[in-house]
Amino acid sequence: MSLTDLESRLLTQIKAQPFATQKELGEAVGISRASVANYVERLQNKGLILGRAYVFAQVPGVTCIGGTVLDRILRMTSDAIPHTSQPGTSSSTRGGVGRNVAENLAQLGEPVKLMSVIGADEAGRQIVEATEGAGVDVSLVERLPHGITGTYTAVMQPSGELYLGIADMGIMDELNEQIIDGNWQHIVSSRLVFAETNCHPSLLANLIKRCKNADIPLAVDAVSIPKFKRLPDALDGVTYLFCNKDEAQSVCDDDDLEALARYLQFRGAKNVVITSGEGPIGCLAGDQFTLIETPRTKIIDVSGAGDAFVAGVIHGILQELELNEAAKLGVVAAGLTVQCELRNSPDLTAAALSEGAKSIKIKG
Repeated sequence: MSLTDLESRLLTQIKAQPFATQKELGEAVGISRASVANYVERLQNKGLILGRAYVFAQVPGVTCIGGTVLDRILRMTSDAIPHTSQPGTSSSTRGGVGRNVAENLAQLGEPVKLMSVIGADEAGRQIVEATEGAGVDVSLVERLPHGITGTYTAVMQPSGELYLGIADMGIMDELNEQIIDGNWQHIVSSRLVFAETNCHPSLLANLIKRCKNADIPLAVDAVSIPKFKRLPDALDGVTYLFCNKDEAQSVCDDDDLEALARYLQFRGAKNVVITSGEGPIGCLAGDQFTLIETPRTKIIDVSGAGDAFVAGVIHGILQELELNEAAKLGVVAAGLTVQCELRNSPDLTAAALSEGAKSIKIKG
């Protein structure tokens, strides 16, 4: 975020004298009291000052906007047979795309805050406490007195592949454009904003517009075929769009990763990343398209792998890597995650990603 010389000098003076009057600040930097008021308002609009005595924003990090849910996992012990009961096991863990990405980023050492909604129930309380314990700022998570924390139930094949997923996330309709308007001062100072399509369409449209106008990098995960359609037709303002091949094909009738990526870029997304299961990952950065190989990995549970991939890529972007190099970190993050039953692998570290990325190959 750029500042004029006068804005920079005034901000420095306010930090040195947070209880100074506007007249005193004006005298210190050589402008009138009225001009100080105008410049303070500009700094507030940029999210650099949050209140009086001047309250300063924390170190800019990532704001993740999306679901905080209870994940229920049902694992079949033999291949599915339709229309009959199946033997299996069950477990539960904290989940939600937005929350998963936020916790992964915290594990990677990135300052991150989560904006989400939960119900006034024990499940929501426990999930948020555990998320905060993992290093995520949860001050923007709203507890709705009459809401029920969302749930996602995954039925897994013995191979670890998803057989069926059912999302009960009616509470996510409360994560709408009013939430963005009311918390914009906390969002605008972010180095990058991440959102996912479990959010209400009004939030997504509003966020894309606001981030574009404020020149804030915005990453969006399409999540699923039905939810991809919550995004507006015009994606101008989306800096990084993440989706899988099936999701991309739901809006473009083509089988080629590059053609799919270029179509989504034509709709306005600046950069596009398309995964294809165990196949290569397509990265379109500006006009350059590359393929990233995905090595074979022992799979225990694929749940959470996509979220880990996104977090790994965002981590690379924040380290100022090229998109295809950042995608290599995402591949390693996903590989670590499919090897455990949790949504957030305890082995996920910045050092592990950096080391693992050395063996990932780029084509094109």
